[in-house]
Formats: sequence, C-alpha cells, structure tokens
Amino acid sequence: MRLDQFLQKTLGVSRQTARSILKSKQVSVNGEMVKQAKHQLDLAVDRVFYGQEPLVYQEFYYWMLNKPKGYVSSHIHDGGIPIYQLLEDFSHVEMHCAGRLDVDTTGLVLITNNGQWSHRVAHPSQACFKRYRVMTQMPLSDDAIAALEKGVTLGNGETTLPATVVRLADNEIELSICEGKFHQVKRMLKAVDNEVIDLHRLQIGAITLGDLAEGDYRALTEAEIEEFA
Repeated sequence: MRLDQFLQKTLGVSRQTARSILKSKQVSVNGEMVKQAKHQLDLAVDRVFYGQEPLVYQEFYYWMLNKPKGYVSSHIHDGGIPIYQLLEDFSHVEMHCAGRLDVDTTGLVLITNNGQWSHRVAHPSQACFKRYRVMTQMPLSDDAIAALEKGVTLGNGETTLPATVVRLADNEIELSICEGKFHQVKRMLKAVDNEVIDLHRLQIGAITLGDLAEGDYRALTEAEIEEFA
C-alpha cells in the first residue's frame, strides 16, 4: 500500500492532506523519516509513526449500534438522520448496515465495511435469527399468538416460517424469526388483524444488544465477528 493511502485510511484525511503531512516531516517508517507519497509499505512488517503516535492499518471494522428513532440506515437524509452520523469518529470508513431498520424502529444494528460479512448477516438466503420486542395497538389473543407461531400468510400471499413468541404483556411480545422479508414483523402483525406501534430489535444471530445505551455503539468482539465468518 502507498504511504499516502495508508495515511488517508488511518488518519481519515484526504490525499492532499496526507501529502501535506508527509512534506511536514512528521511521518516515519521503521524509524526513518519518509516524505515520498508513493513509498510502498509492507503492512505485515513496517511500523509507521505520525509524530509519536503509532499508526495501525485496520482493513475491516465491525460495530453494533443501538439505533434511536428518527435515524435512517442510509447515507442520505431519506426521511431521517443518517445513522452513520452517530459514528462520526469513523467518517473515513465506507461503512454500511448489515440489515437495515426502518426510521421508526429502534435497537440493534450491525455496521461494517466488509461486504461479504454483511451478506452473511442480511441476505434472506442465510435465514439469520433475529429477535424483536413488539408492542401492538391492540391486545394479542392466544389465537393470534398461535398463528404467529405456526406461520401467517402475508398480504402478497407469502407464508412466513414458524416464529417463536413470548408474551410480555397483553399487547407486548418478543418475536423471534429466521427470515428477512421486507417489513416482515409489521406485516405479520397485520396478518393477525393488529398493528405494530413500537418495534425494537434485540438480537441478530448470537449477538445481543445487551445494555448498550440508545445512540451508543461499540466494536464487536472477535467471537461476535466469528458468528458470521
């Protein structure tokens, strides 16, 4: 990798700024000051410092975020605030969501710059387990819960796979599914003549939101990353 590209990725700066930093004689490679932008690095061996700060290249990033309402899982203001603004310290990383949430849905979102990893999380063919807390407009009858557990027919004629349902209150459940149909949870509740008024994602695969505060994020652990490796 070229040294100027390395500085762009590790410092989150433009190529022009990276070259200005090199000209200022603040960058050393293996103890030797280097000014050449085209200098080729061996990332497995070379040690790069910016002043007294060691710079370490990281190819892939993985985070979990507790999405608040009003944020959209895109890079544009498409009816809400882009979720990536909550990770402003990593604005230089070309990140994306591994499984989106609607603007009015809260909870667990996985964010990465590894396209193959996110495919294994989000693509419907992967049948990834997801658990939600669902609040409905009206109380849910035992028959409605039984229908959700068996699988319901959606408005377009599709039938869902059996779900796991835990009742929390008359109009509140935990719903676990292994599919990723468009707006699936909301459509499932509509199929039993009800409506979702609050939807919160708690879990994807074995990765749980835990006590992460709303609007906060953290890096995934190695074990969590390996869940979809």
